[in-house]
Amino acid sequence: MVLNILKFIDQLGFSVCHQLPERTLLLGSILMPVCSRCSGIYIGFLFTIVFLFISFRKKESDLPPVYVIIIAIVFILSAVVDGILSYLGYYETNNIIRLATGYMFGAGISIIIYPVFVFQYFKNFQKKKIFSSYRQFFYFLVFSIFACLVQILGPYWSGTFFYYLNGFSVIFTFYFSNLTLFLLIPYFSQKASKLFGRHLILPSVTALAAALLELFFSYKLHIFLS
Repeated sequence: MVLNILKFIDQLGFSVCHQLPERTLLLGSILMPVCSRCSGIYIGFLFTIVFLFISFRKKESDLPPVYVIIIAIVFILSAVVDGILSYLGYYETNNIIRLATGYMFGAGISIIIYPVFVFQYFKNFQKKKIFSSYRQFFYFLVFSIFACLVQILGPYWSGTFFYYLNGFSVIFTFYFSNLTLFLLIPYFSQKASKLFGRHLILPSVTALAAALLELFFSYKLHIFLS
């Protein structure tokens, strides 16, 4: 059973990542299923969405202030620039930089997607910006730095945990992105009064099925290209 799960997670990683060993974090004796940058992207997306749901329980649905949007865009571009410049040979990046810029990429995407989800999902959302105060955004930055350090400096026994977390975060990222898109359909939009309820079931099942199909076809395409 465990071997089947590990094989499934490894296949998940193969569907979205090159899985080059030298660009992948090794925690203890366990090599993560995706490279450092992908690990940062998917875990950054997951952790940030969880942080936002915990922090903004009053259903704030507006995009953050302009300065936060600019920082989010810088976060996203950091991974792109690091990847391009290192690929072109302007400098030699490393797994810590890949993980950090990947995490910023995932976090930046989450900051933009979250208010769209809230606006489309809840019928009693509030027209209030997320990160409306500097203190809220400061806490988010501290949380993000801590989350990166935990993964970078994780003890040898944390490898199994992060291996499973990487696999889960890949599925969650595809699922939540699809869920937000499906909520743009009027039939699903602005129906729920709370996060967990019957209005989440059908769009969630649809989004999860779409995510698994996307990952399956990505896996097959990766095999074909290999």
